[in-house]
Amino acid sequence: MKDDGKTKAQLIHEIAELRKRYAILEITASDRKRLETEIQDAREYAENIVETVREPLVVMNSDLKILTANHSFYNTFKVTPEATIGNFIYDLGNRQWDIPKLRVLFEDILPLETVFNGYEVEHDFPGIGRKIIRLNAREISRKDIGSRVILLAMEDITGRKLAEERIGEVIRQQQAILDNIPNIAWLKDRYGRYVAVNEPFGKAFGVAPKDMVGKNDYDIYPRELAVKYEKDFREVMATGTRTYFEESMVDREGKVQYVEKIETPIFNDTGVVIGIIGSAHDITSRKEVEVTLRHESTHDILTGLYNRAFFDEELARLAHGRMFPISIVMADINGLKPVNDVQGHEAGDNLIRMAARIILGAFRAEDIVARIGGDEFAVLLPGTDERVAEESVKRVMSCPEIINGLVSIAFGIASAGNKDQLAGALKLSDERMYRHKSDKRKLPAEGKSS
Repeated sequence: MKDDGKTKAQLIHEIAELRKRYAILEITASDRKRLETEIQDAREYAENIVETVREPLVVMNSDLKILTANHSFYNTFKVTPEATIGNFIYDLGNRQWDIPKLRVLFEDILPLETVFNGYEVEHDFPGIGRKIIRLNAREISRKDIGSRVILLAMEDITGRKLAEERIGEVIRQQQAILDNIPNIAWLKDRYGRYVAVNEPFGKAFGVAPKDMVGKNDYDIYPRELAVKYEKDFREVMATGTRTYFEESMVDREGKVQYVEKIETPIFNDTGVVIGIIGSAHDITSRKEVEVTLRHESTHDILTGLYNRAFFDEELARLAHGRMFPISIVMADINGLKPVNDVQGHEAGDNLIRMAARIILGAFRAEDIVARIGGDEFAVLLPGTDERVAEESVKRVMSCPEIINGLVSIAFGIASAGNKDQLAGALKLSDERMYRHKSDKRKLPAEGKSS
């Protein structure tokens, strides 16, 4: 029996082959369907991850076509999914992403490095303006399926960059202002750290102004000074009021300087103190003048002893104190007028200076020795009874100048046990001094008659 030229055996073989092919096709289709399902599940999983990222993020294939993007990308760059998915990255938004630096990243850098972070791109995007974008790119390969995708995360750092630039401008302005202040000047933040200092500050401490930034008082001063300065700083921060300080300091050459410090609080828009600006003005010359004026107002020019005004002030002060008993010694130079008349006032002045030196040397440092008149002296001895005062007078009387007759001095001593006796003691010491002076005058006449 013949058919179309094929034997029965051939037909059976062909049928068997067809069955095998069908089985292979069935297996291949099943695998393809399973693979497509896995890919779809993986894509949905990836898209869910992409959507959880706060910053704009896109996923591209090896041809740089967009596979997916998150809502942050669409919101930031004002584009739609329809105009994004499946499109070439450079073609997005009328080719607004065709940025030379972006091409460098994808075509030159990423092929050599599968991960790249912190790549900054500045570009003028139509519709949203000029932006500074920090890009983090990562290439992910699946060798089992021969797939390669690129994750591109974008961080809009425009605001941060502008803020940094503004801060930089403010710091430069602050530095310029400080550098134009001739005195030492500085800025501190709310934590007491130096934000900026000027050139005079740097010269005073032998450091460059930029090296002071971030340091505090403990980094540059001895601890005891740092504690004081921190306390001053905290006072200004707490009260919010400008504060003046006067203090002495030793410069790098060991010289004592007097400075006037002014610390002024800096407020933010809500009235909170956020730091201080301080300045220190050298007032050494003024202090020296004040010391000189103070000395001149309280001391006798000829002898250097305290003057009558200071003696009276101390007498009044001691009257209200607890330094009793108080002894008073009055003294007067004998024979000053003849010296002035015969030898001249210069010789008389020398005699006064000699007497002042002798009297001052016989008393303690805490005693008040004053010249209260032309040839009169007075001494206040706080916490001293009459016996101790007499010992001091004996020291005067035993000095070589008096023994050798170069100078003659009359003394009167009295003591007060309380405030009410002080005026009487002053009067009594004066009377005793004049009695001693009178006795001194009688001695030459008595000697002559003998």
